[in-house]
Amino acid sequence: MLDKEYQKVFEGFRNVTEKTAEAVYPFFGKNDKNGADHVAVEKMREELSKLPFLSRIILGEGEKDNAPMLFEGEELGNGEHLFDLVVDPLECTTNFSKGLPNSMVIIAFAEKNCLAQVPGTYMEQWIAGPNLKSPFEPDKPLRMNLEKLCESYDKNLNELLIVIQDRMRHDKLIEEVRNLGCGISLIDSGSLTAALDICLDKGHYDALIGTFGAPEGLIAAIVAKCTNSEMKGILRPHKESYKEKWQTAGFSDGQILDKDEFVTSSHCGFIATCLSTNIIMKGITRHHHLLHGNSLTLSTKGIEITEWETNKNGL
Repeated sequence: MLDKEYQKVFEGFRNVTEKTAEAVYPFFGKNDKNGADHVAVEKMREELSKLPFLSRIILGEGEKDNAPMLFEGEELGNGEHLFDLVVDPLECTTNFSKGLPNSMVIIAFAEKNCLAQVPGTYMEQWIAGPNLKSPFEPDKPLRMNLEKLCESYDKNLNELLIVIQDRMRHDKLIEEVRNLGCGISLIDSGSLTAALDICLDKGHYDALIGTFGAPEGLIAAIVAKCTNSEMKGILRPHKESYKEKWQTAGFSDGQILDKDEFVTSSHCGFIATCLSTNIIMKGITRHHHLLHGNSLTLSTKGIEITEWETNKNGL
């Protein structure tokens, strides 16, 4: 596919995320997670169906939480099947419903048949930026992996800041990281915002470690692929059926995968429209009858942040 044609693909997906953001924004801060999720999912489905090429959903956020979602294997659009997608129509749903930061509308994609068939469960993730000199080895001691960061970034252990989600499953990890003297950014949600910060080398965090949603993991693999960053993932199924599904796809239980095994094509991309401000983009603002917002487009060619606006009366 020619670069000019590829640009049209990015523009098409960006239009989808922006239209979805416009549709769901009236729910911001209204404490209605399911209502917001439903609107975001249905609007994304509607807009994807209008595109002049066919996309297949590999993974849609919501399966593990029984939330509204785009379904695995669902095909949307017109014409030839060109792309496989992993989508999150409303990233950080709880934050969005509470009027808090870090919510986005996200589409990540690769050429057809170039994304691992990841089930909608959990994934252990190890993410660092493009300057990591030696790849993570999750099966080796934590200290050894953190020392890789020190060597690459010319830091001591007590100068590192690691992103970990505040969950009971991470109690042992948190204790071990703190015993090594590292700082921890203990987040409740927003792992993709942290992954973007790390992969874009913004300097707020040094790495993200822990078990997060598998959809976020596959999206993070695409982000890492686009930025030549470090990403390792290990599926951590919460049900036996997901373990069996993973094995049927040709992977073994506990297998460590690199970003290049999750995403086997260099023709991939990430598009996000920001709903509520994060450390990368400004959230939607309203002036009179106009909504103003930011969208981020990421590919192996680079990053672009664009501004958009719409007439709220026309929604």
